[in-house]
Amino acid sequence: MKNNHHFKRWFGARVIIIITTVFFSLPAISQVTIWSVNFNNGCTSNCLASTYAGWTIQNNVGGVNGGAPNDWFVSCAEEGIAPPGCGSSCIGDASLHIGSDPGAGGDMGASYNETGATNATYKLVVSPIISTVNRQTLTLKFDFIAFGSSACSEDRAQLRLSTNGGATWPVGYQYCLTSVCCGACNGYSQGQWTTYTLALPAAFEGNPNVRIAFHWMNNGNGSGTDPSVAIDDIVLSGLVALSANVVNFNAVKETSKVKLSWTTNSETQVNRYEVERSASTAGFAKITSVAAKGNQQPGNINYTANDAQLFTAPVFYRLKTVDNTGGFKYSNIIRVGNNAAGTDDITLIAVNGAQGNIKASLWSGHYHDANITLYDMEGKLIKDFGKKPIVKGENQLSLYVPRIPVANYILKVEVPKSGNKKPVSLSGKFNYTK
Repeated sequence: MKNNHHFKRWFGARVIIIITTVFFSLPAISQVTIWSVNFNNGCTSNCLASTYAGWTIQNNVGGVNGGAPNDWFVSCAEEGIAPPGCGSSCIGDASLHIGSDPGAGGDMGASYNETGATNATYKLVVSPIISTVNRQTLTLKFDFIAFGSSACSEDRAQLRLSTNGGATWPVGYQYCLTSVCCGACNGYSQGQWTTYTLALPAAFEGNPNVRIAFHWMNNGNGSGTDPSVAIDDIVLSGLVALSANVVNFNAVKETSKVKLSWTTNSETQVNRYEVERSASTAGFAKITSVAAKGNQQPGNINYTANDAQLFTAPVFYRLKTVDNTGGFKYSNIIRVGNNAAGTDDITLIAVNGAQGNIKASLWSGHYHDANITLYDMEGKLIKDFGKKPIVKGENQLSLYVPRIPVANYILKVEVPKSGNKKPVSLSGKFNYTK
């Protein structure tokens, strides 16, 4: 038997010139959760995955099961642990995992039998159908442990995807799962919890028949490679695919107001347009809303709105297009101010973080190389993202982070002294959400 269940300052160098500090939290730009599952069913052990929330188990997929195959369970016999943690006995966060046949010990967490041909297992656990209609740029994320054969050839777990409701699982959409070990990879250590992130191919966008699955193969040759597997916290997310094309978005500062105008075409199912403003020391906030008027009409549609509040410093605007279901997307950011477009100002307009990503919006008057770092509220360095190129005008940065606790953090953007240019340091406080 292969039983692999285990029980489981402040900132240093300171930059002298502080240009601005931003304190706010901003919703993720157009990114929405399409489907998610955490497997928390309250079961301590021996609950088959086929009893959980529309999941099913298919037998003899890619081979023939032996007389006592392993099985897919959903329980906290294998506790879901935040990466990069190692396994634990039941605390309350259930996971999807492979366990032994009940006649040979049953669900003892992510462990399996490999005594011989009787344990041969070829089982696919399949999600319910997922619709991605009106969604694009899809990302699949989940946490997992799976220390299997590197060639994905024996005793291993595999992610599979289907675009036709599970009728087929093309080879091009099959991905072997292998994590590092908790301790030495000596045939007894289990895999370490790891976050898996996959950008889905375009075929999955706007598709009403998406399914995901996990395949377990144990070839029953009596030689285990210790690929115990568990899955937790699956999230499929994507951008809203609105059928409205904003041709242009402009802002002109007049004597007593800022006049905003935009032109759209190909409007379908658009509910309204919201104009949002940022004065560089606060997050974007809605200042007005304009009802959509061009749905199903050919040609361009023109809109105008006014901002009666004037600022001496540069101000930033963006346009939020909202559809009839509440989905939305943003336009490019535009800048209005007294300073010429070629000034050396760098402004950190917005920063937010969720689900392993930090997004930051910056505006720069020149090209720069900036050092970007993440700190907690006590000044401890969480991640150094290294040097990032900053272009003249609008910059949208997407920064990947390993799983970190839900809390407030500070993102720092620093440009070192160059020639006669002074060093610049920007910092933005934000709340990271799961």
